[in-house]
Amino acid sequence: MCEIGKKMDIYIVDENFKGSLESRLEQSVLKLLKIIKDKEQYVKNILKLNIFLQTDNEEELSDVSGELISVLKKEFSKNIPAYTLVSQPSLSGNNVLIEGFFLEKSTDVRIERNTFYQHPYVVLSSGKNKPRMILSGGIKMPDEGDITFECQRVFDFAEQLLLKEDMDFRNITGQWNYVPLILSYSKYGNEETQNISIYNKIRSLYFSPELFPNGLPELTVTGALAGSITLDFVAISGKTDVENIYGYGRCLTGVLPEDVKQKNVGSQTEAMINDLKEKAGKGTLNHLRVYLKNEKDHSTVKNIIDENIHAENIVYIKADMHDDEIKIHMEAFV
Repeated sequence: MCEIGKKMDIYIVDENFKGSLESRLEQSVLKLLKIIKDKEQYVKNILKLNIFLQTDNEEELSDVSGELISVLKKEFSKNIPAYTLVSQPSLSGNNVLIEGFFLEKSTDVRIERNTFYQHPYVVLSSGKNKPRMILSGGIKMPDEGDITFECQRVFDFAEQLLLKEDMDFRNITGQWNYVPLILSYSKYGNEETQNISIYNKIRSLYFSPELFPNGLPELTVTGALAGSITLDFVAISGKTDVENIYGYGRCLTGVLPEDVKQKNVGSQTEAMINDLKEKAGKGTLNHLRVYLKNEKDHSTVKNIIDENIHAENIVYIKADMHDDEIKIHMEAFV
């Protein structure tokens, strides 16, 4: 068993704070710090923040991004985590939702906090000649109005970051892809093409099937209300059993059978729950993230999940999917 194979602590902040979005973000981070203090966890053990925002305003998103950097430097000092900031609203109705991932206090895994052209990321290791894990955080480039060029720059940056750590795309075990206005159309060559199709075309240039004899890594592609293309990944060095890697390496992505895609959201939810349970085996679903295409389905889906899954944390996010027929996507951290 890989010695990195231990559990993460996951804490959620999803509260109705008042004030501007920047103020709500700061209050959410401070609440997270209070939670970890109450849990007798350590700030130095923080690994990753996922921050979901209710905004479709590009200028507001930019302001919040700048505020986040300031808050992280102020509150975490030398312990800056990897982080992903995305304009996807929580279905709780609150403007900011934060997932905080922390290394368990009892583990002896080493945390390296690195930067690549000012982009913070985290590397985990457990000794010489042992596997290393990269938590990349959300890689994004300035929106220059050309989604094709933007996609290329994001994947180029990811490739260079991997090379810096003596890895390549073959080492990626899971990835999260956020595509603004995913089903809208943009210029691709001389044609108008859906943003998701453009993203997939560019991604295929980097993720050639020949590189992955055992199949492509786990993949989540969802839409965002604003911002630029964002790529977040986990990569693990060497040959190792991914099933024994904690946290992000043990994130299970639900897959819908083809014959269920045309069915209603209830049937899709039940099928995805069955898929996740089968993949988890005897493992416990500690944290569940649910993406819903339609807010009106929230109550139906929640009732089904509450009856079938007893996870420590469940968060619901509104996001467009990469396929018109898919109404729900689910991920579970075991």
